Amino acid sequence: MKRRLASFAALAIVALGSLGIHPSIALAADTYPDKPVKMIVPYAAGGGVDNIARVVATHLGARLKQSIIIDNRPGANANIGADAVAKASPDGYTLLMGATFLAFNRATMKATPYDASRDLVPVARTGKAPFVLVVPASSPFKTVAELVAYMKANPDKASYGAVGAGSPTNLIFPKNTGTSPVQVLYKGGAAAMPDLIAGRLTYMIQTTSEVLPHITTGKLRALAVSGSSRFGHLPMVPTMKEAGVADLEGTGWWGLFAPARTPAAVVQRLSDEIQVVMKQPDVIAALDKLGIESSPMPSQTFTPFFQEELKSYVDVARQFNLTVE
Repeated sequence: MKRRLASFAALAIVALGSLGIHPSIALAADTYPDKPVKMIVPYAAGGGVDNIARVVATHLGARLKQSIIIDNRPGANANIGADAVAKASPDGYTLLMGATFLAFNRATMKATPYDASRDLVPVARTGKAPFVLVVPASSPFKTVAELVAYMKANPDKASYGAVGAGSPTNLIFPKNTGTSPVQVLYKGGAAAMPDLIAGRLTYMIQTTSEVLPHITTGKLRALAVSGSSRFGHLPMVPTMKEAGVADLEGTGWWGLFAPARTPAAVVQRLSDEIQVVMKQPDVIAALDKLGIESSPMPSQTFTPFFQEELKSYVDVARQFNLTVE
């Protein structure tokens, strides 16, 4: 009997090795987590991805009975942080708060140090929100049409802020309006806000989580939102389509990812806990203040959603010839 059990154990180890999973990692999944978990945010502190990561980390840590440590690693269009997770040990102790940038980077960059489709496992979606076109409160522009008319008449004076090398929304807007504003790059949305509010930038298109607080306090003015319908927090603000700009119906989303080959049991545990976290009234309220809708998806649903997003962004990049150096 002992010999038979030993044989079964040996076969199991061989099988795990063939899947690229170290046996010790697979066995450790039974006690996961037994130490603090690191959540990498590939942007600077204070931005949209960081904001939702901190809300999720606090409540997820309470569910797991372990600390969730936020590790901000901005730079290279969020690829530095994402690559760190893709290359981390697949044991569930290094996670990524990912977002729309994963699909955008893969579709528009000639090369990335990781493949979002192959090297990351979608664990759970956490939230979603539209993008908002905003101008400083001191700006004379009250409508998108007025902004576009100015940029056409003054092509060398208009500028906009972008996180990393922008997003499809930022790149499609000039193409569809026949304008050529100067792009000013930032490592995070929060870093761009002082320049935007002071009027050193003409406009910016960012997720609601980064601009809604400033709209509420009167420091920024919203001219349009992305998506197919108006945004509940800004019911008087038209959609891009209503404002005369087509092909900007996409919305932003956020989700948790783990390195490829993370044990299925660990992914499932995290996915299950996120579903509970995102339905807690205080989490929903905290995100609502940021203009983010709590919209959890378990791994089984988030995975095909993510693959469809990857394909969709490739199609958009080809249609509008979007490339990022």
